[in-house]
Amino acid sequence: MDKFDQGIIGLLKQNARQSVAAIGNEVGLSRTAVNDRIRKLEDRGVIRGYTIELGGDLQANKVSAYFELTFRPFDLQAVKQQFAGIPEITQAHALSGSTDVLLFVEAASMERLTRIRQQLSELPDLEKIVTSTAFEQLI
Repeated sequence: MDKFDQGIIGLLKQNARQSVAAIGNEVGLSRTAVNDRIRKLEDRGVIRGYTIELGGDLQANKVSAYFELTFRPFDLQAVKQQFAGIPEITQAHALSGSTDVLLFVEAASMERLTRIRQQLSELPDLEKIVTSTAFEQLI
């Protein structure tokens, strides 16, 4: 990945809806060249999708929490499959150290968050689960 690809990715992170021509002007490439590079980045899996960031009332009503999960034994592939059925999981990271997985969950209500925690607590080989409710996003 060269400086052009990095520039394109940086601009898409800021605003994935900006035009290909505007991105081209910023990075110094033609619209066609930028479009080709974006397509190649998508094909290689560097860009896996485009998202939106909710604000206002929709975001204010959400309840967020981090879940630290420790498994014995830890089978990453089996665990990943279990998470696929919980759409509220917005981030999942395999970690080194005593915690195997860190999840970030955004739910519509505290009741739904509690049901997700219960669902996670029933995962096979789960040794420990720690829940930390997020009060406020600082950055």
